[in-house]
Amino acid sequence: MPMHRYTVAPTLSAAGLAGLVEQGERRFEAQLEALAASLAALPELHLIGLTGPTCSGKTTAAAHLTRALAGYGKALHVISIDDFYFNKSYLREQARQNGSDELDFDSEETIDIDLLRECADSLLAGRPTRLPRYNFHSGCREEGELLCPQQNDLFLFEGIQILYPGVDAILSRGIYRSVYISPESAVQAGGELFLPNEIRLLRRLVRDYRYRNATPAFTFYLWQSVRENEERNIFPYVQRCGSRIDSTMPYEIGVLRPFLEEILPTIPEDDPFREQGQSILARLRQVQTVPASCIGPDSLYREFI
Repeated sequence: MPMHRYTVAPTLSAAGLAGLVEQGERRFEAQLEALAASLAALPELHLIGLTGPTCSGKTTAAAHLTRALAGYGKALHVISIDDFYFNKSYLREQARQNGSDELDFDSEETIDIDLLRECADSLLAGRPTRLPRYNFHSGCREEGELLCPQQNDLFLFEGIQILYPGVDAILSRGIYRSVYISPESAVQAGGELFLPNEIRLLRRLVRDYRYRNATPAFTFYLWQSVRENEERNIFPYVQRCGSRIDSTMPYEIGVLRPFLEEILPTIPEDDPFREQGQSILARLRQVQTVPASCIGPDSLYREFI
């Protein structure tokens, strides 16, 4: 099946830019509304998995689904698989035993599978369940909220790890639906073609700089291992998912441009990733900027900017 491509006109008026943004938002929301309707039509459904590679829009999709399912009288509780990470001290010791100084938060071994199974079983049994909450600043797992399930509640487990065999085995034991979200369309803007994987990289460069105190050089450095993990643990299993959501926005290269023009020049001239950053900047020169003020407060793009 050919990849869908958004082609953005080289120069748009203010009204044209607003229309471009509205087109993307409506298409994205329509996908989620249709998904909510299909999930609400399954009376015995309690477990949902929402997955996708990094910077695919999982957080916003979960929030939209929560609101949409409320319209069907369904309470959706979103549970992040990230909260089931082992403490960083434990992961660091495991890395040392494996001959590495790097913490790999993308592997299945970083997840406390036993605790995940215990919590899922407790929720399905209708018991009050204390969920964990992972503190990324301290690197420690803490006590999270106490969930007291009601009869018709839905539990959405969200994370890139949903398709990992150990996690999938826990969630898919009964009536279960899994959803995959990712940019799946390309964007032609400023005479340049931006493919889905590159779009995710641009999103991550901006998000990690703004919200995770990560330099663009560090994000480039991590990207190779991120992509290797996706090719190994996510993409081969995507066909297992019952639903797919395309999160590409036709306007997004224009929104990202000013942020990337701010952060990519900070890569030192002697850094090995300097050339990659400069190449991206060159490809952005003819892309029309879309002001961030055009983006609504509930937009997918608030995850990144």
